[in-house]
Amino acid sequence: MMKIKYFFSYLILGLLSTSSNAQDDLLNMLDEGPQKPTPIFATFKSTRIINLQSNEQMKAKHLDFRIQHRFSPLGLDANNNYGMYNFLGLDGAVIRLGLEYGITDKLMVGIGRSTVGKAYDGFVKYKILSQTRGKGSMPFSLNYFGNMAVNTLEWADKTRNNLTTSRMSFVNQFIFSKKVNDNISICLSPTLVHYNLVETKSQPNDIYAIGIGTSIKISRSVRFNFEYIPRLNGRDEPKNLSGDPNYQDAIAFGFDIETGGHVFQLHFTNSTGLIEQQFIGRNTGKINPSEIRFGFNISRTFSLDH
Repeated sequence: MMKIKYFFSYLILGLLSTSSNAQDDLLNMLDEGPQKPTPIFATFKSTRIINLQSNEQMKAKHLDFRIQHRFSPLGLDANNNYGMYNFLGLDGAVIRLGLEYGITDKLMVGIGRSTVGKAYDGFVKYKILSQTRGKGSMPFSLNYFGNMAVNTLEWADKTRNNLTTSRMSFVNQFIFSKKVNDNISICLSPTLVHYNLVETKSQPNDIYAIGIGTSIKISRSVRFNFEYIPRLNGRDEPKNLSGDPNYQDAIAFGFDIETGGHVFQLHFTNSTGLIEQQFIGRNTGKINPSEIRFGFNISRTFSLDH
């Protein structure tokens, strides 16, 4: 009987010791944090912040139909009544229709057509690095974006030997982004825009710029977005042959509103164009109330898994 008593005593002491060691091991694991880096999701709500590309990409076998719509300037100038005459810009508009498709989770392609310049564009976007948390984590995301666009407006002088290549322009861009916390995301996008043909000798064929963007969470489905794209060269060239003013930096601010499979983006901006060649390199709108435009983007995603 005494042996059985000692047996149960030793057994209880052993279980308590094992339980204590297990708890200590578990607490140590929790203190150390994740053993492997875990990915950060939903840095931004859409593949674009407003005009600028974000680090977000379409998932593999997912198709996004995107409508970008922008009205005429608000015309809020105290020196004239252009604003109300044009109904705060709603009487005129430009539009781009686009499709974006995820070939893989890292590779996305897209095509689009804009009313500005009757331009057709095609692009590719590739995820190089993804932000992660945990031991050995990657502190930011890095994507590459490249596109080509062709202007299809009729030639001003049809008697010349006009080349199709003269209509082409290209963009190369790296997108550095970081989700600072659950409420704030930021991005920095060094960009090169190349035009095969420019209007005057003083205009550079290559425009360098840096896109700066941020998104701030207001609620679960609403975010405030802001972006500014300063040009690094080509600011001092004279007016072009059409008499347009010098080109200006692009600025935009607005809101993302997510409802199911839709993302509505309501925004104000000084740019007319809807692709990088237009709103980075050929923006003529000044940053003042008379030249700010209201616009919106609508995005609808379809799954093609089945």
